[in-house]
Amino acid sequence: MRKRFSSGFTLVELLVVIAIIGILVGLLLPAVQAAREAARRMQCGNNLKQQALGVLNYEAAFKRLPSLQAGNGNVVQTQQRFCMSGWWAILPYVEGQTLFDRIEGLNNGFGLEPWNGNAAYRTRVPWLECPSDAGTDEPVNAGRNRGLTSYAFCVGDNMAQSQLTPSGVEERNDLNLALRKLPIINRGMFGRASYHPLGHVLAERQRPIAVNSKGTVALIAADPATYSPLSCKAQFINGRQYINPGLLFTGDTLPGYRAWAGNAYFNGVSTILPPNNAVCMVGTGSVSPHWFAGIWTPTSEHGGGVQIALGDGSVRFITDSIESGNLSAVAPTLASSVSPYGVWGALGSKNGGEVPVDYE
Repeated sequence: MRKRFSSGFTLVELLVVIAIIGILVGLLLPAVQAAREAARRMQCGNNLKQQALGVLNYEAAFKRLPSLQAGNGNVVQTQQRFCMSGWWAILPYVEGQTLFDRIEGLNNGFGLEPWNGNAAYRTRVPWLECPSDAGTDEPVNAGRNRGLTSYAFCVGDNMAQSQLTPSGVEERNDLNLALRKLPIINRGMFGRASYHPLGHVLAERQRPIAVNSKGTVALIAADPATYSPLSCKAQFINGRQYINPGLLFTGDTLPGYRAWAGNAYFNGVSTILPPNNAVCMVGTGSVSPHWFAGIWTPTSEHGGGVQIALGDGSVRFITDSIESGNLSAVAPTLASSVSPYGVWGALGSKNGGEVPVDYE
């Protein structure tokens, strides 16, 4: 009789094939992930170009840049509370007139503060979201999103804040002061009711995906006039989390989840600490801390740096290792000249006289 031979694989052969496939997948996966991140980074850069174009179109119309924080009302009462972000201002110049009108109240009777929960403020705008940012729901207060953003306006190398505090009096507690709607000028291109010529304008600032993750803000009870950036830098470890979670601000919406609010906490970026370091609010007071001064460090998930948009509309990648001068120096005042924070500080300050070369 003839012996019959099976044409199938033996168990050993199947295991060998599976092992080979596993090895191949292990070799290919990093390349696939790198290709995907390259595509995400390219989209983030395209978003920055679109934003820069909107800023330039606004400048062409008004002969000045938009303000970081503006709008009707005042910071104590009524309507938009003088707290609308620059993203709102450029909407008509990036094909967003319909949303601008809704927010302004021309169609649906809105015109409320940018943390109001109406549908207009919950609208997501694709060019404000970097696909590398994973967070889509606010980690502290679920559902409190008021538009998502992965980008911010350059406030320069000073400790930018969102309310005036003359002689220790908080504007949020002083209606007479609030009614004056005074400007807050920063060393960068953007401030409150502050309009300037062109310079370094935009940068990435990612949304935190968890309470203790990159992009979350540490609340430091100190005087901004004497606080060293090195102390802020020391709060961040392993490039991913904070050493003291008890200092993290969780009393309200986290940055990146309130696109239409012009507070520096939500939509400002500093050139003090180099990219992908700690973000710190610095101050004490009775109002919500997201009006305080702070070090608003740019962050991203690209690895090794962040992208910025310059006044000429170009987009550059800035590495985490960019020369940043003397980080033990306190942040300069408006009267200061050259930035103490080296090439990085020079990129953000608008009139210090520095020449920002070799910044990649």
